[in-house]
Amino acid sequence: MRMKLRTVLNELSCTDWAEGKEGLLDEDVLLVSNRSVRNPSFAKFLRLRQLSELEEVGFSADPGEIVLLHSGASIPAGLRVSGSLVAVASPEAFVSFCSAFDNLPVRAAELNHLRDRMFEAFLGSYDLPQFAKSSAEVLGNPVIVANADARILGVSGDFPVDDTDLQRAIVEGHASAGMDATPGTEGSPGPVRHARNSVMGNARLQGLRWATSIINYHGLEMGRYGVVEKNRPITGFDLELIDFAGQLAGVLIDRLGAAGDRAGAGSSVLRNLVEGTFANVQTIRAQVLLTSLPLDVSYILFAVTGRRKSDKDYYARVGTMCSRALQNSLWSASEDRLIVLAPIGRGETAGYDGYTRAQRCLSSNKSLMTTLESNGFSLFVSEPFDDLLMCPGRYQEAIDLEGAIREPEDGRAYYFWEHRFAALASSAGEVDKLEMMLDKRVVAMAEYDREHGTAYLQTAIMGVRYPGSPADAATALNVHRNTYFYRLNKVRELFFIDLKDGDDRLALSFSASIMGNMEK
Repeated sequence: MRMKLRTVLNELSCTDWAEGKEGLLDEDVLLVSNRSVRNPSFAKFLRLRQLSELEEVGFSADPGEIVLLHSGASIPAGLRVSGSLVAVASPEAFVSFCSAFDNLPVRAAELNHLRDRMFEAFLGSYDLPQFAKSSAEVLGNPVIVANADARILGVSGDFPVDDTDLQRAIVEGHASAGMDATPGTEGSPGPVRHARNSVMGNARLQGLRWATSIINYHGLEMGRYGVVEKNRPITGFDLELIDFAGQLAGVLIDRLGAAGDRAGAGSSVLRNLVEGTFANVQTIRAQVLLTSLPLDVSYILFAVTGRRKSDKDYYARVGTMCSRALQNSLWSASEDRLIVLAPIGRGETAGYDGYTRAQRCLSSNKSLMTTLESNGFSLFVSEPFDDLLMCPGRYQEAIDLEGAIREPEDGRAYYFWEHRFAALASSAGEVDKLEMMLDKRVVAMAEYDREHGTAYLQTAIMGVRYPGSPADAATALNVHRNTYFYRLNKVRELFFIDLKDGDDRLALSFSASIMGNMEK
């Protein structure tokens, strides 16, 4: 039977220890009484000695073994050990200490059985919620799995119902500061990262302790696996199982692409936004607060494509480049493209300047445009929007635009509103895309008229209907020609629609027609 040396020390109730060299506690050790057994390469024998023997005659660990030096209730001040020696402090006398050690093989068999059950739970899980449930059944305590962005990916078990902060965190889907707490850190998981193993937390939730394991996979921190000491005490064996469960969770997180932006795997928040899986606005706001994306501004969502036959790793590297160029943005990579959500600030006029702000955000960003041009990327930009619940629709806009541009030019940004009809033609027949057809300047004009009692939209429509005939347009509106010209100037000033521009005339006519049918 074998187990981690760290687990042995925890099971023997060692209160302190001093390693001869770094990394010994993570070594696998064999728990056998027959030393004639051949020493395998994956583990070392463990031998017990008293510290007094070292002081009297001196000795060192043989190759392939680790020696525990029982030093009594405390380790002498200034003691230095080297090599594969580990000095340990225990309140038990040496005879009792050895007796407890002799009982470990039976416990190790139980640990191996539980490890097998944990692995079976992993094999039978297709997502993190299911693995959290299955692993919680093995551990016998409630479990929470969170990614590197502190988003809760899986939760199972009965948590204290009177802990409102914890219950709110579970409902909103983000890990609270209390869930991050580990020994001596007041809310930071730093010591767990340094130890590279599970650590029991001093922080308590309604009197219950936490055990936290940092999830690492392929050298990247992908999140945390937390267990609440609620139904049964967490032993040294449990800590090793929690470490093992964290490793398995890392495989699932990597497979599902849910590690999060801080792990360099893209934003899991953005992934859920475009998939529309958030329950409500409150949950969205709570999740976005965990990122650098500002709230209560306008946004654009754009797709980035590059060389042919690219993969997810390639687009993840592109995402890192874009995040450096576009501050406070979120990105998410897939096998086909990169998706970026970028803020463009608040409106600067009483009308609608979303297109102007979006183009200014991208075209004035020299770092971004240089990256595009140098690497042969193309951008496909959605309509601006204020409500993050609209992310699924805006994501589809970017995808439709990408499909409509048959041969995109490298280093160019394509805007949905400039290629609206081409995008619509490529996705014709889908009723739920009616809103996508509307030029947002025209929508804003109609809303402005309703709120202020003006008639700018009707004036603009008459300007299109009677091209080159201001007198006829004014007559149709039953206003003086000067009033007609004043209104056209306000349309251009407030909504950036120039009726001398053919594209603007077409956008106005098309959108007004659609809106008229919607009102019938």
